[in-house]
Amino acid sequence: MTAPIAVAQLVETALLNLVTFQTTIASKAARCRIAAAGRDLVDFAARRTHGHEAALAVARASALAGFSGTSYVAAARRYGLTATGTMAHSYILAFPGERAAFEAFAEDFPSATVFLVDTYDTPEGVGRAIEVARHLPPQHPFGVRLDSGDLCSLAADARRQLDKAGLTAARIVASGGLDEHSIAALVAHGAPIDAFGVGTRMGVSADAPSLDSAYKLVEYDGKPVMKLSTGKATAPGAKQVFRTAFGPRDVLALRNEDPPPGHEPLLTTVMTAGARTGPLRTEPEQVDDARDRFTVDLAWLPEHTLDLTSPVPVEVRTSDRLRALTERVHRSLTGQPN
Repeated sequence: MTAPIAVAQLVETALLNLVTFQTTIASKAARCRIAAAGRDLVDFAARRTHGHEAALAVARASALAGFSGTSYVAAARRYGLTATGTMAHSYILAFPGERAAFEAFAEDFPSATVFLVDTYDTPEGVGRAIEVARHLPPQHPFGVRLDSGDLCSLAADARRQLDKAGLTAARIVASGGLDEHSIAALVAHGAPIDAFGVGTRMGVSADAPSLDSAYKLVEYDGKPVMKLSTGKATAPGAKQVFRTAFGPRDVLALRNEDPPPGHEPLLTTVMTAGARTGPLRTEPEQVDDARDRFTVDLAWLPEHTLDLTSPVPVEVRTSDRLRALTERVHRSLTGQPN
């Protein structure tokens, strides 16, 4: 951000709020994507997020991290996402029995028939879903959703029932308090689950609900400045970050530096003189662009950064010019000779 100091400080709170929250959620969603190992993921978080705007932000952030849909219809309409969901327990309870609920649901949602089978007894629920599925057209999409209990064993049992009935194409969806660790455990145990609905723990980033981001002055009126506070020291001068496809290390440099050989800048200009740069894009197009960038960046990360329990961060090297400037400003602030 380069602006008159009063203007730059006016946008500080809003900018930090947007970047911090959505980075936190996108990171949590990315970890779920890593854990799912290619299985589908759906955002189920809207009912548990901290407000309507947060629910929209979660749907957007999880979409760019690779989630295939959201249960929040307002977000799906706004961002061009796939609205995805299944029947609710209350839907089933409103009928005289599960079979009647399943038959009505299949009639109303012929293109997305996923039966919630754990309202009463899960194995029996799967059996009733199979009974209804036998009367559906051959190409009718069909699946069951497990939302409680031992998901690993219940999924295995459901798969056996479905396959025995000849419904080998039927999908199994799991939900209920999932996060990247429970998803990874289910995948590691070979649970035959095709998709995961992830809600509360992703939508509020339950185990890491905050990100200690900061917005600091690094240059004023052409003069580089820096903080020396214990544990909060900063580096002076406007920055650029360079990345190469040939090594797992970024370079933090001054903004006016040329990129090292084989490197490209990560920071690009998105607004000049109060107006956005580049072509005007709709919100769905912006999400598509962000998802594409995310996918490229995720593929770039080395294996050791993707570990869900003991990740090793990407190494960041400081350029010689930035290091020299930092040392010079530090000496001037502490009264040491240059």
